[in-house]
Amino acid sequence: MQIVRNPKSAVFSWDYRSGMIRVSAEPSLYFDTSARSLYIDQNPAGDRSLTQVRNTSFSEDFTVMRFDATWHSTSESFEVTGRYQTDRILRQVTQRLLTGDDAVASGPQDVIEVHVLDGTIAVINVLRVVEGVVEKSIRNTHKDGRLHLVVPSPWKRTELTSVAIEGSRLVCRTPDEDVTYELSACPLVVETMTALIDAGRT
Repeated sequence: MQIVRNPKSAVFSWDYRSGMIRVSAEPSLYFDTSARSLYIDQNPAGDRSLTQVRNTSFSEDFTVMRFDATWHSTSESFEVTGRYQTDRILRQVTQRLLTGDDAVASGPQDVIEVHVLDGTIAVINVLRVVEGVVEKSIRNTHKDGRLHLVVPSPWKRTELTSVAIEGSRLVCRTPDEDVTYELSACPLVVETMTALIDAGRT
């Protein structure tokens, strides 16, 4: 059995172009919205090498996730534990995807990434890609114990006083202004982002 205890990092991402929702960084797990199946990436540092996950189960409090998968040609059992609320949120959404009937739209919408380190939000990245071109974006990064808003052009980094999702808007508050971004994503994605941001605030 492979046991992963209290991983430092976690990722939630959604890219409509691949139809994949990433629900874990360690190990790297993806939910395929077309096949409605969970996959583990055997090569997380390079090109994806996905194999289907089987027999997924969760502890009652979502601190533990167990599953079976073929890992480099060998059948393996995995047990992943986590102590942060953000870990529990990602396991809950994984169970919801596997057992529920949430509709995840396949058309053009925002490409979204939320990275968590030690239970704290490290990166929020949202891109609107139209015909291969980034039409608009917003990025928050964690530095020196605080979240910052990063503006790509002209480049500027501004410390945030708060970040939250209000309805379907990502609201980034600086000492001088509120910067808002109207999210284009399905309810499940927005709800998961909201829960992670609320749980992962410094």
